[in-house]
Amino acid sequence: MIKYIFGLIIALAIVIVAITIGANNDQVITFNYIVAKNEFKLSTLVAILFGFGLLLGWFITGFFYLKVKLQNIALNRRVKRQAQQISELTLPKAE
Repeated sequence: MIKYIFGLIIALAIVIVAITIGANNDQVITFNYIVAKNEFKLSTLVAILFGFGLLLGWFITGFFYLKVKLQNIALNRRVKRQAQQISELTLPKAE
């Protein structure tokens, strides 16, 4: 539980730093992306791209975390099944 709170505090600190750095940039720039071209304040563009990168990182991390979690569940099932088979083989049969 503490590691989640610590992670949330770090993420919040990073967002606050990014917003403060971006708030000092009032220049208007032209952002040319593949489909169109728009003018944004530099602070707005920095905040949008930072947020997009943060979300993309969370999704990628979440995907790999979920993949490892599901693999762990499958392996635990396999270990239980094999332990049961071993116990069945080693127990003396009552006749």
